[in-house]
Amino acid sequence: MTPPTTFGIVIPTYNAVRHLGTLVGSIKSQEGPTYSIAVVDQSSEDGTADLARSLGCTVVEVPRPVAYTPPGKSRNLAAQLIPCEILLHLDADMELASPDFLSTLAGLFDAEHEAVIIQELDTGYGFWSSCKALERTCYRGTSMESARAVTRNLFEAVGGYSMRIASGEDFFTTSLYRRKTQVRRTDSIILRHNLGHSTLRNLLRKKFMYGTSSKSYLRSARVAGSASGASLVQNSLRAYLRNWRLIKSQPSTYLAIFPLRVMEFIAVLLGMWLAPSHEATKATVPMRR
Repeated sequence: MTPPTTFGIVIPTYNAVRHLGTLVGSIKSQEGPTYSIAVVDQSSEDGTADLARSLGCTVVEVPRPVAYTPPGKSRNLAAQLIPCEILLHLDADMELASPDFLSTLAGLFDAEHEAVIIQELDTGYGFWSSCKALERTCYRGTSMESARAVTRNLFEAVGGYSMRIASGEDFFTTSLYRRKTQVRRTDSIILRHNLGHSTLRNLLRKKFMYGTSSKSYLRSARVAGSASGASLVQNSLRAYLRNWRLIKSQPSTYLAIFPLRVMEFIAVLLGMWLAPSHEATKATVPMRR
C-alpha cells in the first residue's frame, strides 16, 4: 500500500492569536505531502479567525459555549471541511519540529497501521508548567499516550470524537482505533507543545471542568471496554514510579507531581459532584458517513 500523502490538519482555537502563526508557519515549511488546514474558532476576541484566514486556512466560526465543552465537536466539524487521506489533530499552541514532519509521518501509515502516536515535547515557564511537562514526559511509551494522526477512513469508522467526553476523550478515541487497527508509535518526529505559564489555579480549574463530564467518559469507557478511571490512575502512578530516577536530576519538580495529581483528582471529583444532573453534553457524535 502506498502511504497516503494528503493531510487534513485540524486546529480548534479560542484566543490563540499568540501561537497560531508559529504553528501554521511550521506547517508551511513542510517539504513533501500536500495539506489543507481547517480552523474551528469559538468566537475568539483577539482576532484569531482573521489571522487564520490571512494565513490561508479554511475557517469556520462557532459560538462560544456558556460552559466548558470538549474540543471533540470542533475537531469533528473541521474534519468534515477538508478532503484528505490522513487527519492530523493539533492544538493551536503546538509546532511541527522539523520540515520533514509530514513526509515522515506519511511513511508510517500502511494497511495494518491506520493511526500514529507522535512524541510530544512539552515546554513552558514557571514551576507548575515545568511540573506538568515532566509529568507528561513520564507517559512516553505507555498507554497514557494517544494518537493524533489517523486515516480519514478509520476516524469516520469509529464515529470521530465523542462530544459527551471532556476528560479522557483522546484515550477513549485511541482505544476505539486499537479495536480496528494497530496503532503505531514513533519517536522519529516531534510535536512541540508550548504550555506557557501554567498556574496551580488554572490547572485545577481545568481539571474541575473536565470533571463535569467525567461521568460520561466512565460510562462510555465501560461500554467500549476502554480504560476506566481507576485504571487511568493506576497507569499514571506506574508511569511516575517507573521514572523515579528523575528525582536525582529534578527532585523538587518530580516530587511535586504527586501532590499536584492528588489536587487535580480532587478537582475532578468536585466537578463530577457539582455537575448538572441533566448533563447537557449527552449529544451524539455528528460525523457524516
